[in-house]
Amino acid sequence: MNKKQMIAVVVAVLLFTGAGLIGFGGNIIMNLVFPESSSSSEGTEVFPIGDFVGIVEIVGTIQDLGEENVFSTTGEYNHTTAVKYIEELSEAENNVAILLYIDSPGGYANIGDDLYLELMEYKEETGRPIYAYFDSLAASAAYYAAMAADEIYANRMTTTGSIGVYSAYYEMSELFEKIGVKEVIIKSGKNKAMGSSGTPMTDEQMAIMQEQVDYIYETFVDVVVAGRGLDRQTVYKLADGRSYTAEQALEYDMIDGISRYEEYQERVKEHLGGEVEFYSKDSTPSPFAGLLGELKEVTPKSDYQVITEIIEKNANGGYKYESIYR
Repeated sequence: MNKKQMIAVVVAVLLFTGAGLIGFGGNIIMNLVFPESSSSSEGTEVFPIGDFVGIVEIVGTIQDLGEENVFSTTGEYNHTTAVKYIEELSEAENNVAILLYIDSPGGYANIGDDLYLELMEYKEETGRPIYAYFDSLAASAAYYAAMAADEIYANRMTTTGSIGVYSAYYEMSELFEKIGVKEVIIKSGKNKAMGSSGTPMTDEQMAIMQEQVDYIYETFVDVVVAGRGLDRQTVYKLADGRSYTAEQALEYDMIDGISRYEEYQERVKEHLGGEVEFYSKDSTPSPFAGLLGELKEVTPKSDYQVITEIIEKNANGGYKYESIYR
């Protein structure tokens, strides 16, 4: 580690310690100044005093990044944080609805499904409505999650749909042979290591994987049928993986209307029949998130690290509801 890298690490540690003290002090001050504010049982979110609509942002790839901390980057969907926030909204007595703000290509099937189930649980427990607004992109797992909404409006430039699922692997046996690498696997059964990068899949293994993809696809269809009130054969025609414009989505009853975001907020207010406030969870970028990026920049990656990260991100075999659009 050179001198520049050492200085960066020391600065990061000092800032991290200082940020913890500042955050602790800030929470104490907020509790003293706003003791009557509505908050969750754990007191982790301070909500407005009057009736409010909680805005749940689904932005970026639908994935779970774990617990947030002072170095967390913003602008990305974090499932752990989102679920906690939805639960807090459910507990807030003066919360009257949720508005989903969606700008996402989708993501992991299990995370999208869990988000959908969490939203459905919110509706069942509270009896409150959920509204959804699609910005530039609301595809695959993002469209899946939106099926919990009672009404969906979209920006006229929205790309949506992409109803389907895929699982991708890199089959690298020919590359391994060229560079003199041989994959050795000790396994308990003939299908235990299927999908490994150094061994081609057999026809039987491809059939096994296709069956699993088909099951997850049928679950997606089930959710769209229930969420949009469409018959199954209609959904099958729409669900071949293609994406749709806002006008097409409206024509096929995949959404309920087209408007600008501010206009839709006014519509939601009218639906709720009174003056309500829109509340969005604080997403102010941490001043230390950029520092973490700087630390990564000064630490060079080997060719092996670069290749490994690409494989893990794009072809790890996980099932995804995700559009190719970014």
